[in-house]
Amino acid sequence: MFWTRDPRPLLAGLDRLGELRERCFVQVTVTGYPPSLEPGVAPTGAIIEAVRILAARIGRERIAWRYDPVILAEGLDPAFHLSNFARLAEALAGSVAHIVLSLLDEYVATRGRLGRAGYASPLFGSPRGEARAGDSRESALPPQPWPELLAGLAAITTSRGLETRACAEPFDLSPLGIAAEPCIDGPRLGKLFGFSPPEARDRGQRPACRCASSVDIGEYGKCPAACVYCYARR
Repeated sequence: MFWTRDPRPLLAGLDRLGELRERCFVQVTVTGYPPSLEPGVAPTGAIIEAVRILAARIGRERIAWRYDPVILAEGLDPAFHLSNFARLAEALAGSVAHIVLSLLDEYVATRGRLGRAGYASPLFGSPRGEARAGDSRESALPPQPWPELLAGLAAITTSRGLETRACAEPFDLSPLGIAAEPCIDGPRLGKLFGFSPPEARDRGQRPACRCASSVDIGEYGKCPAACVYCYARR
């Protein structure tokens, strides 16, 4: 399972993966946000083209598009997201299996960084202290304008014949057309690749996370994207 903001380096090494090439799944984050939020992210057009090439090589059923996180703040209102998401969905719909959404969570320094970047008064899906702690039971819908916006995004996705999933949200978003499904979907991966997946959830993740048990390989602070909102940024 690869997670990336830029699949171009993966394309260059895909032929060297050997057997793994037949058992890989790629999650690509494409947000189309301004450079002030994502100063090191490659141009959106270049990423979309790379996703299309990747889909042609491994199949769209092995690629998920992440519009993640959804940020509501001054300068990033629902109208921006509906227009931006529709544009990206039109470009990516034929190259991905499904779409993953998540609301902006508050981590250390997130609010201050966003403010300094020009995006004041951010609305967090899970304010700090609530994002990873406490009860894992799903609660009611988040406050407005989240429900109206999320329903609009899901409608755009549905119009493209794709499923909308929520990543580790402590809300029941099913009335909005958004499924509570894992990003590392054991049963679906098992069916796709012909193996018996772990049945238990990963206990090392947030309570609302539904992902199958897995092992991370990576390192914090090394991503060149330098996204203002990123929890792993140093």
